Amino acid sequence: MVERPRGTNDWGPQDMAKRRFVESRFIQLAESFGFREVSTPTFESLELFTAKSGLGIVRELYAFKDQGGRDLALRPEFTASILRFYVSSLRSLPKPLKLYTAGNAFRYEEPQKGRYREFYQLNAEIIGGASLPSDAEAVALAIGTMRAIGLKQVKARIGNIGVLRSFLPFSPTDQSIVLHSLDKRNFPMLDAELARLGRKDLSTPLRKLVELSGDASILNDAAKVLGGASTEGLDYLRDLAGFLDDYGVSRSDYTFDMGVVRGLDYYTGMVFEIDSPNLGAEKQVGGGGAYRLSEIFGGEPVAQTGFALGLDRLVMAAEAEGTIEAPRPLDAYVVPVGDTARKKAIQILTSLRAAGLGADIDLIGRGPSKNLDYANAIGARFAVILGERELKQGRATVREMATGVQREVALDDLVDTVRNV
Repeated sequence: MVERPRGTNDWGPQDMAKRRFVESRFIQLAESFGFREVSTPTFESLELFTAKSGLGIVRELYAFKDQGGRDLALRPEFTASILRFYVSSLRSLPKPLKLYTAGNAFRYEEPQKGRYREFYQLNAEIIGGASLPSDAEAVALAIGTMRAIGLKQVKARIGNIGVLRSFLPFSPTDQSIVLHSLDKRNFPMLDAELARLGRKDLSTPLRKLVELSGDASILNDAAKVLGGASTEGLDYLRDLAGFLDDYGVSRSDYTFDMGVVRGLDYYTGMVFEIDSPNLGAEKQVGGGGAYRLSEIFGGEPVAQTGFALGLDRLVMAAEAEGTIEAPRPLDAYVVPVGDTARKKAIQILTSLRAAGLGADIDLIGRGPSKNLDYANAIGARFAVILGERELKQGRATVREMATGVQREVALDDLVDTVRNV
């Protein structure tokens, strides 16, 4: 027997019903915000993801050569692909572009609960809008998605990586290494890199800065740590809070956290991560922020912001809080009794389906008793029993599976009976 690869999953019908519930809530809300769906390839040129993804992502890429010798990689996330698509084909569309997508992505990392090597993301991007209102829109959609799923335990942590970048007088490459150590809270690595760069004096203020978390008052504390450095990014966060107030986002839904770094090199301004606290240690379900990728891929400078939510962990959170709605049950299971009834049974099956009802029919040739057992096992609302006697009278026996009550209904009234009861 061939086993599935480590870090991947098989999802059965019940699993997929839960996943589609969560995904549909995101899609409905995103479209109500004016986002439109796009799709990009599952694999791309390797250089797309090595150009600006950051050390953590590059090390986890599923990279390979195709039969033509081209260097390719399975996508580790969607933003780079969408910006490549924007630069190549979408730049002429009216701005801002508000795009969403959903699909699988791949990273070679250690599998753990809710984190796999093949995982599913819900992604939204805004390209070409003014920075502050676009950032607010993205955060509002991310938090709103959690609420639309029915989650009560929601907490976003909002920071500004631009504040950290302005505090680091290093080349982009060296900034990336220092920020990576801060993202992982690897302080020995931080101290080693700062020593290499001759700025050991930055270790203490950087540690103080990334530990600041709370309401807007911590922005004043951050300004003190920064000293003479620019505080423009802190003022930006204060303004963002005002926008989120206008969106009706409760201040209890988020905190300011100067330690939010994110693991991707392309972030430049506001960044955020979003948690479902009921998941414990693995509470983070997504994140995003403002970034610059268009010009790296050959496009003009344009403001960009977006986020991704992990579907796998969102489903776990929804299960933990009991918010997943049961899928629509099968409306009717048609049971032909005898071969002479099958032709008419298929016609009735087709009429039920044409009316928008979910309907199925015996495909094995079971007896009536076993067919009723099967109808009960699959959760059908009604069994529609057709025998020679019923057909001669132009009627069907309709059994309500939940109660066992059955009655005869004229075939012309069957659709209305199944629909309205």
